[in-house]
Amino acid sequence: MSTSQFIIETVNCLFDACLIIFYLFLIMKKECRYPLKFLIVPAIGLFGIIEAMTFTQINSWIKIGIILAMMLVVSFVMFESKVRSIIFYCLLFTVVLLVAEIAPAAVLNIMNIGATKHNTSSGIGRYICMAIAKIFCFWAAIYIAEYLKPKQREIPFKNWLLVIFVPLLSLIILNSIFISAEISPRRSIMYLMSVAGIFLLNIFVFDFFDTYSNTIKLRLMEQRLKSEEENYRLIEEKYTEIRQLKHDISNQLAAARRMFKQGSGPEAIAHLNKLYSKLSAASRICYTGISSVDAIVNMKWKKALLNSIQFSCKVIITDKMDIDELPLCRIIANLLDNAIEGVLRSSSEEKFIYVSIVQNDNKLRICVMNSSDKVDTENLITNKEGAGHGIGVSSIRDAVDQLDGILSFNWENNIFTADIMIAY
Repeated sequence: MSTSQFIIETVNCLFDACLIIFYLFLIMKKECRYPLKFLIVPAIGLFGIIEAMTFTQINSWIKIGIILAMMLVVSFVMFESKVRSIIFYCLLFTVVLLVAEIAPAAVLNIMNIGATKHNTSSGIGRYICMAIAKIFCFWAAIYIAEYLKPKQREIPFKNWLLVIFVPLLSLIILNSIFISAEISPRRSIMYLMSVAGIFLLNIFVFDFFDTYSNTIKLRLMEQRLKSEEENYRLIEEKYTEIRQLKHDISNQLAAARRMFKQGSGPEAIAHLNKLYSKLSAASRICYTGISSVDAIVNMKWKKALLNSIQFSCKVIITDKMDIDELPLCRIIANLLDNAIEGVLRSSSEEKFIYVSIVQNDNKLRICVMNSSDKVDTENLITNKEGAGHGIGVSSIRDAVDQLDGILSFNWENNIFTADIMIAY
């Protein structure tokens, strides 16, 4: 092996090690036990092992198995993710590495450009296969990591196509490199321009991907800011009511006590009931610890009261929830819109909405009940002629699926119930 070949093979092994660490960090960076700089240690260890296997020409299947074992060891040592998650992530990228090991030569053979086993195991064919494999692994690492982030699933399909097809375009450019090198090796300018084009295309598409992701974050933050402003305004209104009642409550109680002393018991009780109603109305506020959710519930609460609908809310949240707020807000907003619409169209004399948001053992249960005419829960309708419970049902289902939750609808005794369980 010449010096140049040794250097190229060494650099290839270094890229392999860095790609593996890069992938693991992207997937589990929130669970990383140590600062980012400490990832250099497992990267060096992986590099040494991969280089040793490369120069000893170990069997490809054994090589993949050893790399999988090393990925598992690094993951368990450096990250705090669940065991089953670590195994899944490592197996997934092992498949990617396996495809990257086999596919390049197969692609070149299918293209019928002379990519035989001989000339893809050394020389220019070998180097082209290396380049294809690295681009494929890099793209796969980014793609997998971004897909596993729930927010990224909101990206339009046409932009996902861009992310998919740009690496394929890279393969076409690589093929042109190979062809030009085989036909006219002296055309070095075209060769260099093609290589530059590959890297620029991939950098541009992933920069676009990251920029689009930041745009989504910005829009979400703007929505949260508006929700929080509205929520704070509602809380301020309730605080003002409570402050006024606090100032007046001693006088009201004194008046009730005088009524009792004068023998006007029924009037005193009616007076206290009126005071209790005012206190209950002033304390009608939802607090879950998630401001966007609180804003939605409080605004829908106010809307229900304006429509003379009795609204009651039960919230039991003991710990901070690590849950994606966007689909959660979509679920609650659509459920409450459904409930209000259903009650308004109901012929029942008792018009009410009951909301329960309860957290227990890393599970969140959301239950919304409301008075309603008969509803076919197996075929919820969306037109204005029905009870209105079909409004946004598809959006609710999508959001529940996004959070890996369970959704059920039920109607019994003129009460419609939407019940959701989410584990996080």
